[in-house]
Amino acid sequence: MILLAFASLTTGVLAATGAWYQPSPDRMIDRMKDKLGLTNAQVSEIKVIYAKHEGALKADREAVQAAANGSDAKKAATQKMRADMEQVQAQFRPILTPDQQIKWDQLRADQKKRREGQK
Repeated sequence: MILLAFASLTTGVLAATGAWYQPSPDRMIDRMKDKLGLTNAQVSEIKVIYAKHEGALKADREAVQAAANGSDAKKAATQKMRADMEQVQAQFRPILTPDQQIKWDQLRADQKKRREGQK
């Protein structure tokens, strides 16, 4: 159950209707705080990172939503969104403690396995 909740933390999830849902940065940060035990200082740093990339991430979400389901455009937009989110998330790791990094890495690995299993 924890892993399912985390699945929508870092990337959009495809709902049964085919519409993408991307939680707000505040909601994702709240989940990270819960799953990783972030301090208030860490939360503040992560919020700054999200704020820097807010425009690009919003454009990515809109491109995914605008593309027709099953189209090459949808696949390309989804890949770009994931790549951009990977770049943002790479900036989180140095903020985390060693124990949090281990949890983060495991949660991301589990998410990747689930995503690959859905293809």
